[in-house]
Amino acid sequence: MGWNSANRIFAPVARALVDTGADDTTKRKVLGDLIGELQEGDWDTEDESLEDFLDDPAIVKAFADKGVHLSDRRCCRAEHAKDPAAYLLALRHEDVSEDEMAQAIDAYAHHLATRIRSTRDETRGATQASKVTDYAADLIDPKVQS
Repeated sequence: MGWNSANRIFAPVARALVDTGADDTTKRKVLGDLIGELQEGDWDTEDESLEDFLDDPAIVKAFADKGVHLSDRRCCRAEHAKDPAAYLLALRHEDVSEDEMAQAIDAYAHHLATRIRSTRDETRGATQASKVTDYAADLIDPKVQS
């Protein structure tokens, strides 16, 4: 099945589920099954449809369940949570709102602060090292500042 036919099937079904307020479990199951069937028909442009629904986590998960990701993996927030630096790099390639970029920067700062705090035991032999470590981590961590 060519991209045009598959996308013309997928998009209206996905929009109908969103517009009618279907819960995330329903969207993920229905669209996951649809994606699987379309893939069996040689749908090779799933990423184009994924791009249209990046703002809906359930739809993104339905694609991920079937092994469909964007090349820069920006569709996978869970993956980015493990590596905030990679997420920031992915954001620079897209039109991203200032708020989303600020949230990503805060998440990265929190990630760094957590790593600094995890080194506390390694520096415990030094005088006042844990206080300095805590101070440095608190200084950059937006979650502590708010």
